[in-house]
Amino acid sequence: MISFLAMAFFLAQPTAPTGATDGGTRPPMLGNVALNNPVEITAKLITGERSSATFTGDVHVKHRTLDLHCDKMVAYYTASREVTRVECTGNVQAQDGDRLAKGERADYDVPSGVLVVTGSPEARQGTTYLSGTKVRLTLGSERLEVENARIIVETAPTGALKKGGKTGAKKP
Repeated sequence: MISFLAMAFFLAQPTAPTGATDGGTRPPMLGNVALNNPVEITAKLITGERSSATFTGDVHVKHRTLDLHCDKMVAYYTASREVTRVECTGNVQAQDGDRLAKGERADYDVPSGVLVVTGSPEARQGTTYLSGTKVRLTLGSERLEVENARIIVETAPTGALKKGGKTGAKKP
C-alpha cells in the first residue's frame, strides 16, 4: 500500500520514461516502474482507503520544487490511482522556490498545480511579506495571490554602515 501511494501521489500528468536522464543515470525505480517525477512522503502513520489515503504525524512531502509540511494530509485519488486533490491541516508550511506560504489549512489541486492556504495565512516572496484571508500560489511559476492583503516590503537601510557601526554621515 505504501509503495502504491508513493508512486501514485501527484502523478496526475505522468510522462513516458525516456531511458537515461541526468548525464546517463537512470530515473528512480519502484520495482520495474520508472518514476519520472518521484514524490518523497514521510509520516508517522499512513492509512489507505479505496479513494483516499491519510498521512498523520509530522507529514513531509517533497515533489519537484514543492516542499510541504503539515500535521495531517488526506490525498484523494481516482479509480485509476491518480491523485486529484490533497488537503493538509495543522501547521501547514509550503515552500516553492523563494516563495513560502503558511497557515492552518491548505488545499492542493494537483492537475492545476494551485495550492490555497487558509487559516491566518502568511506568505513571503523575497523581501515581501504578506498576510490576508487566503494565499494562493501556482507551483512552478512566480504567481502568488493574497486576498484581503496586508503587505510589508523590507528594504535596505538608507545609510550604508561603515566599520564600527557608523553611518556614512560625516562629522562636522
